[in-house]
Amino acid sequence: MDGEPSAQRPGGRARSACDLCRRKKIRCDNAQPACETCSFGGVQCTYTEHPSLLQKSLRDQLLDARARIRELETQLTVRELSPDSGQREHGTSNERSATTRLPLFAVDYLPNTHSIDASLATFQAEIAHCGVGEPGSTKRASFFSTVYQKTGAQLDLDHFLASAARSLGFRGPQSRLGLNRSLSPTWPPKPLVQYSINYYSRSGLYSIFPVANADALSQLIEAGVLDHQDDTVSASNLACLSAFTAMMSVMHRLGPEFVNAEPDAYIQAALGLLPRLLMETPTVRSLEAVVLIMTYVMPSGKIEPGQLLLSLATRMILTLGAHRMSVISQPEGRHLRALFWFCYGADKNMITRYNQSPHFTDKDCDLQIPDNYVLSSSDNQFFSRPLSNNELLFPSDVRLSLLKSKVYHLLYSRHARALPEARRLQYIRELDQELNDLKCTFPASCWPDLFATPSAPNYTFHDLSMRGVCLHLEFYFLLGKIHEASPSLKSNSNSSSWSILPSSAELFHQESRSILIYIRHVREFLNWHTFWIYAQFLLTGVFSLFKCIISYPTASSYENDIQLLQSLVDMFAELDHKESASTRGQYPPFYFTNDSALAVYLLPPCWSQMGDHRSASLSLSAGLRTQRVSSIEIQNSGTEQACNISHSSTLPGLNVIYPEGTQLGETTSSIDIAQRIFDEEETGRVRTDATLPGDVAASNPNLGDLTWRLKKIKLRS
Repeated sequence: MDGEPSAQRPGGRARSACDLCRRKKIRCDNAQPACETCSFGGVQCTYTEHPSLLQKSLRDQLLDARARIRELETQLTVRELSPDSGQREHGTSNERSATTRLPLFAVDYLPNTHSIDASLATFQAEIAHCGVGEPGSTKRASFFSTVYQKTGAQLDLDHFLASAARSLGFRGPQSRLGLNRSLSPTWPPKPLVQYSINYYSRSGLYSIFPVANADALSQLIEAGVLDHQDDTVSASNLACLSAFTAMMSVMHRLGPEFVNAEPDAYIQAALGLLPRLLMETPTVRSLEAVVLIMTYVMPSGKIEPGQLLLSLATRMILTLGAHRMSVISQPEGRHLRALFWFCYGADKNMITRYNQSPHFTDKDCDLQIPDNYVLSSSDNQFFSRPLSNNELLFPSDVRLSLLKSKVYHLLYSRHARALPEARRLQYIRELDQELNDLKCTFPASCWPDLFATPSAPNYTFHDLSMRGVCLHLEFYFLLGKIHEASPSLKSNSNSSSWSILPSSAELFHQESRSILIYIRHVREFLNWHTFWIYAQFLLTGVFSLFKCIISYPTASSYENDIQLLQSLVDMFAELDHKESASTRGQYPPFYFTNDSALAVYLLPPCWSQMGDHRSASLSLSAGLRTQRVSSIEIQNSGTEQACNISHSSTLPGLNVIYPEGTQLGETTSSIDIAQRIFDEEETGRVRTDATLPGDVAASNPNLGDLTWRLKKIKLRS
């Protein structure tokens, strides 16, 4: 008999029946070598041991049930989205055609721009290129060290922003905008694609964004590309149509034809096709697809993905020969040259803003400006005018892009950093003159100097186009970049990176002020759709001006610079309050920018230089937004020092009590208050009866959602 008759059963009893007896449900005599039943039947007597069937825990059963549910949902989705089942209908007022979900690429490639974590990561990556260095870098450590030496305050932007993020998260991220967007890749409906192509063609958008050939895209629609969304259709064609519709949908999101569009879903469909696209032979459509995706991604602050897409587009341009004038004789040759200049401008913008190595080497490219490019003497590149497909504008001035490339090569490349100091100073002067010469070719009414002044009337900005605004800001940014190269002359010495040459320091300071004054004038251009386009201009201006303030506290412009920083904090508070009640405070980058400007605003040495009768303006948001506090007064009253805060009539009085001997004449006093409120507000309340320096004693333990507007600070020793 095979097997042992003593097999243990789940109940603990030995199993005594062979397989045949067990199957017939009769008693087995366990005779050797075979039982009586098996002997009479002429079969082998066998025992088969069965594994113990242990009862699963409730947790394991729940996990199994969830796994089974997910499996069934997947099967149901595949069944519903199969070609035989047809496309899912969307019942909208404009009769949107059916859309097809892509189960094989059901991945959210684009982080939600309203997500606190995603916004914080993007914001921290952005400020790393705004003069303060990356977290943990030597430049960041030097920045904090210099701030401490100049102001006596310990500034930690990483901790400050993390506290701001936690504070914002406490306010209820579940209600944040953008969470209800379509997360699944989706093909754009055919009527929307056709409308986008027609609109692009008749509006003249090709002039600024020559990223697609409208006639070629129309031919793809006529060929029924969108009717066969499978391996029989080129991935380049599908990705190009999907990415193009996404770009048009986000540009004209307020138009009635685009109001129900899902641009994020369309661009994710295009991203899902990239693996197939890379395995195909490069074509004009594949180049367009990559450039369109890059154009969609970059304005959302995604620098690294944008760089990777730009490098891919660069390789395709070189493969197709678009960097050479000889391509003009080929079909779509002029369009390829326009795509080259579009990517060339993006490349030079990257090397200027983020100190990245260039993808295009000038000596390997034909840099003859297109014949139909706008003249520098034309005001079409600054003001809103009807666009024409026969005149190229591009998002930025090509001549300025060529100068950006020259600035990098002469001042920031590895070769340039090894040049003698005298040669580098010569290049700084020459490049400054070239930039000024370029400015002089612009119409006199369009010079940046006329706009970046506090007294400039608002009506002068009314007709400016977004391209004109960006061109002015790029001019000032490049001017600062040229003169910022002068500190590296002393990089081999022990002097800090703040040691800018006197002439360059003055120009660097003026450039920072000009950028911030200009942005204050064009605040109407700032919203959550355009924020990342202007973010680096703004943040670089804030930190650059801050450097000059703490380096030159006796400068004649000192008080005006302090007021300028104050006005920026006010500006972002106003931008937030202009939103509807349901969307107010819902865009984290606005919140982080406001608090970053606040952080540096609290630090300048003016707080330690006030004396007995000096006063200044202080804006403290600390993550609290709705109500307003009108004033704060810090004074010495015998045995204790008190901070009395006046406020709107809806709030009870607030008192901050400090023990005897606390020094309030130092910079750290105001920053301690700010950090204390941050730390306490994260938990939703401010503690009462606090007596340690920097603690807040409040008669109202739950301040809820407030804005602190602290003004008229008086410090008395």
